[in-house]
Formats: sequence, C-alpha cells, structure tokens
Amino acid sequence: MRLRSPSLRTRRRTVLAAAGVLLATGLLLAGCTVVRPPSQAWELLSLVNQARSVQRSCGSTAYAAAAPLTLDARLTRAAQLHSQDMQATGIFSHTGSNGSSVGERASAQGYVWSRIGEDIAWGFPTSRAVVQAWLASPGHCANIMDPKFQHLGTGVAGTYWTLDFGTPH
Repeated sequence: MRLRSPSLRTRRRTVLAAAGVLLATGLLLAGCTVVRPPSQAWELLSLVNQARSVQRSCGSTAYAAAAPLTLDARLTRAAQLHSQDMQATGIFSHTGSNGSSVGERASAQGYVWSRIGEDIAWGFPTSRAVVQAWLASPGHCANIMDPKFQHLGTGVAGTYWTLDFGTPH
C-alpha cells in the first residue's frame, strides 16, 4: 500500500529528490557510501512491534495481537534501495524505476520468501509520524498486523519510507 502526506506539494518533492540525487552523487564520487543510521531501522522495527503487541482494528477488520517481527538484513537492503530509488527518480510507487516488484527486489537481495508485502509512504518527517499514518490506513495497518509475516526490512531516503514484510519459504 502507498501513502502520501497531503501537506507536501509535488514541487517540493521534485526539489528534494533532485537535492538527494546531487548529495548521493557527490558522496559516491567522493568515495563515501550512502547509508542511513542503523538506529532508524531499529526505531521503525520497535514502533511496528509495539503496534503488533496489541489487538487493533484496521478499518473494519479486527486483528489479534501478533508476534514481533525480526529485522532482516536482506529485506532491509531491498527496502532501502527502493526508498533511494523513489527519492532519486521522484517516482512514488511500489514499482521500481526498473519495473521491479517488491518480490523481485527481495529475491534480488537473497530473501527466499513464501509471503511478501510492502508499505510505502512519502512526506512524513519522523518514524513515529509515518507509523501512525500507516496504522490509520486499513491496508497499511493490515500489513503491519498480519500474523503470517515474520521478518521486516526498513528503508528511508529523505522523506521516502519503505517497509518490506516477509515470511521465508
């Protein structure tokens, strides 16, 4: 599911995406690796697991509390690359700029899955704000509360957010 903050304008998105591309390009040319602080991945995992720890309704569907998810490095790499791709291209979509799906991106990182899901968002300033917005959206909330998911990958680039949910095969 995708979610966009209604308070940001397309023009700002284009400027931010261009600035992100220039920054990433400059860092790569300087020999630096562009990574986000690992603490953000743990913060998102913590917020998602807090949400899963209690029963809740996602729209008209009731969910029991679900077991916590485990952070998976392969899903995190897939989610991070997707967030960076959305930021670089200014395209807000579950489909990557190369036409890839969430399943293809997870598989490309070595995650062998039987169930896969993805939440994306754009324009939220903090982890807490984006998780609250996902929980207020029935489809996003359903992914977060799905008891069949076991692993989580997180990606953040600027204000582009990705959660990749997986169950191994």
